[in-house]
Amino acid sequence: MADDPGLQRQLLAHLLRKSGVVNTDELLFDPVTALPGLPIFVRQVQEALESRKEVGILTVNIARFSRLEDVYGWELFDEIVRGVAGCLKEIKDESLRKEDALAELTLNGNVFILMLSPARTQRRFRFKDLLLIKARIAERLDAHVAKSLHPDLVYRFNYFIGSTMMKKDLAVRLERLVHRTIDEALGDATAEQEALARQRTRKLRAIVTDRRIRTLYQPIVDVRTGRPIGFEALSRGPAGEYETPDVLFRIAYESDLVLKLDAVCREQAVRGLRQLEDHELLFVNMEPSSIFDPKLMDSIPANRVGQVVFEITEHAAIADFQTFRQAAHLVKQRGFKLAMDDVGSAYSGLRIISTIEPHFIKLDMDLTREAHRNRVKMELLKAITGFSADAGIPMIVEGIETEEELDTVIQLGVHLVQGYLVGRPSTTPNRVNARRMPLTTSVT
Repeated sequence: MADDPGLQRQLLAHLLRKSGVVNTDELLFDPVTALPGLPIFVRQVQEALESRKEVGILTVNIARFSRLEDVYGWELFDEIVRGVAGCLKEIKDESLRKEDALAELTLNGNVFILMLSPARTQRRFRFKDLLLIKARIAERLDAHVAKSLHPDLVYRFNYFIGSTMMKKDLAVRLERLVHRTIDEALGDATAEQEALARQRTRKLRAIVTDRRIRTLYQPIVDVRTGRPIGFEALSRGPAGEYETPDVLFRIAYESDLVLKLDAVCREQAVRGLRQLEDHELLFVNMEPSSIFDPKLMDSIPANRVGQVVFEITEHAAIADFQTFRQAAHLVKQRGFKLAMDDVGSAYSGLRIISTIEPHFIKLDMDLTREAHRNRVKMELLKAITGFSADAGIPMIVEGIETEEELDTVIQLGVHLVQGYLVGRPSTTPNRVNARRMPLTTSVT
């Protein structure tokens, strides 16, 4: 009796009811997305195959996404997965048949499954129709991602859609048939991902080899004088898909070309040193592991080392704190200065800054955007500004685009700012834009 599956299910149902679970199907739905899991999906496939010879299967796999959860926290990860699930549900409800099914492969996971059935007037599902639906889903997902995710998250986000057909086969147990078909679809998605990665690697390798990286310089202005203390070097790739550094470095991480790309960006950037006055600084973005590059010193004149400030993002400290700490130590030991970039964009707190003791803190621009209208942002700005003042570490506020934002940070005691209002990026260090900065609030 103990081995009787029916009796086991009855016993399980009885125990669950005593625990307050009335409907056992509640346990089969993902708590984040509210989508059914694989057991319910198998039942839906079984019902579809009772009247049809075959169905189409699509898998949507959110790829290379775990680091985002590590950096920004599981709450944001769940929010993004929930958004993708909602988009897929809208597509199903608006564009697909009522008999079609949408499920999540694993609870709290990032792989979704769609079963597509042929119209009742046709018993077969054509593969070209499946590919057309796949293209429509990709178009809708791209629009959703572009609209709902912050630009810093969009470039980290990848998804791949796999497709295959499932034919009725009475000689194979249904659950095994479903799992086999899902594996085929996931394999198709993986092949697509690998092909795209190879193509991107070839293009990026050519960009790095040909050194097709250009540099723009944006002033960092002291509002007390209206003059720049230095310039941030902003790297750009060729016009088009590879122009922004976010895309370049995302592909570089996937292609194991980070150090080579970082070296080219740095070498192109430091050319601007010859155009700087002796008291001006050059802020250069750098990957922490690049500090161990034996050729690092070759590209920077010995008498200019003290003018170079390496910006290392707060995210890097979270991803690999040991490497980050070693890099920070070597930066200072070799005579360079260090800036902690994008402070406030992750959830590591200010402990890392107190450990590293950088020469500058650069505040994430999201915290300043419309801060004068947002009480929470104002409180965060006050806290970080206070910490910066107490620690004796100058703070640079990025992304200043309006006079209201400028007034807000000045009132908080910040006097180093960067953004379109005080100076746009240009091909050479441009001091004219900085001198024309409108100062609407007196600085004490």
